[in-house]
This record gives sequence, C-alpha cells and structure tokens, in this order.
Amino acid sequence: MDVYWEVEPTTDDLQEYDFFLERSEAEGGPYDLVAGPLVDRFYVRDNSVPHFSANRDLFYRVRAVHRLSGREVQAGPARRGGQLTLDAAEMVRLEQVLFREFVGVRCWLFPRKTFGQRCPQCFDKVLGKRNDASCPLCWGTTFSGGYHYPVEVWAQVDQSEETEQVSQQAHLQTKYFAMRCGPSPDVKPLDLVVDHQNRRFRVISVSGTYRLGVRVRHEVRMAQIQPGMLEDAIPLRVDTAQVTLVPGRNFTNPQNLEAARGGDLADYLPEARRY
Repeated sequence: MDVYWEVEPTTDDLQEYDFFLERSEAEGGPYDLVAGPLVDRFYVRDNSVPHFSANRDLFYRVRAVHRLSGREVQAGPARRGGQLTLDAAEMVRLEQVLFREFVGVRCWLFPRKTFGQRCPQCFDKVLGKRNDASCPLCWGTTFSGGYHYPVEVWAQVDQSEETEQVSQQAHLQTKYFAMRCGPSPDVKPLDLVVDHQNRRFRVISVSGTYRLGVRVRHEVRMAQIQPGMLEDAIPLRVDTAQVTLVPGRNFTNPQNLEAARGGDLADYLPEARRY
C-alpha cells in the first residue's frame, strides 16, 4: 500500500517537522505507528498490511510535530476509496439530516479486530486457534480486546423477518434487522452494533450505494444477539440523561426552530433512562 500526502503552501520550515504515518482498521482508532519520524518525506510504502480479512478497510492518518515547540497537526483519517464527489457529498449531507432529525436513532458501532495482538488467555500458538469460545478477554475474536473503541452513529434500524428453527438439539428464534446509515464509520461483517434500546446485533452482510467507487450509504443486515450470549456482556457506558437517543422533534409539535430543539427527550420518552 503506497501512501502519499501533501502540505499546503506555508512559510514554515518543513525541515523542523517530524511526520508520522499511523494506521487503523477502525476510523475512530486506536491507531498504530507505521512509519516515523520522517523529515522532508511525503511518501511511505506500507509493506506490513495484514491480509487476514478481505472485508476490512484500512484507515491512515498523518501527524506532523514541530520539534522545537512541540506543536502538533493532524490530517486524516483517509482510506483507499478516495474522496466523495460534490454531488455524492450532498447526498450524504441530506441523508445525515434525515437520520439525525427524523428516522434515525443513536447507535454505537464496535468494529471487530482482525489483526494485532493475539489473545494471551485463549489463543493456542501451536494449534493456531482458540481453545475457549467464551473468552472474556477477546470476546471470541482471538485478538486481545476483541473490538475497537465504539463509534457513535445515527442510523435507521428496522426489524424484518422473525424465524424459528426447531431441531432435536436446539430451539432457535432469530430476529433479523436492517440498518441504513451514512458512509462513515465503515461497517463490515461480524462488527457489533448497539442501538438506543441496548439491543445488540451482529452484522451479517453489508452492501450499499456507491458513486464512482466511493460508498455513499451503508445497507446492513444484522442478527439480534440474544440475552446471555457472550457479546451481551461487552460494556457500554452511556449517560442517557445527557445523550439524545432519538430525534426529539418526533415527540413534540414545534412551531419554531427554538421549540424544535428545546426540551429534554426523557420527558417524552421515559423508558430511555432504563439502562
């Protein structure tokens, strides 16, 4: 993977800056150092790209640190897909207004780890696989921590079909959901999604709308995680008294912009405080 970056015209001496290239599989981080400190270099070939998953998208960012003053400037994150065209950027903006103000709810995306430190508790180096499917350290992913930092996203979540499978060994009741959201953050199969009602979902498949090869919208199919399953114990701390979970205007009859944005959502949705 070849990574290039440019610096806008400036009167600063670029020889006094150290550049650092960082990489992550989650847009919100954490980021690992790929190269640096670099002086007067604006190109890096990343030969350490992991090839464990074909569904993963890598994000890069560049940090510039002034050696004398310690001042730091950051650019990115960016990925291989490139930038949105002007009309695609307007599509994304309009849909974000739709999700935030009308049809969406606040969700949290946990990007699943696909490379990095193996789990020191359950991963067997000799066999090359895990020996505990319910490991609380990696949450069954075989990578330490299991998931990256959760990322907030406004999305439309709709329930689709309900299925029931009866066999001699088990009686399964699976609920499938559809989620629509913007192009950021990136969603991939096996990621974990938590919605405003603390329901947890495992991403099964991801599709969407593209403009010149760049994603404009995610179309996600998910299966609900049943209470008591391993992922149900992953902690997520949210102060529901301070965070708006659903657009407040759905529960008011505003006559002006101030009234549309005023009030506490919990006054109209008491169950929002339950978890």
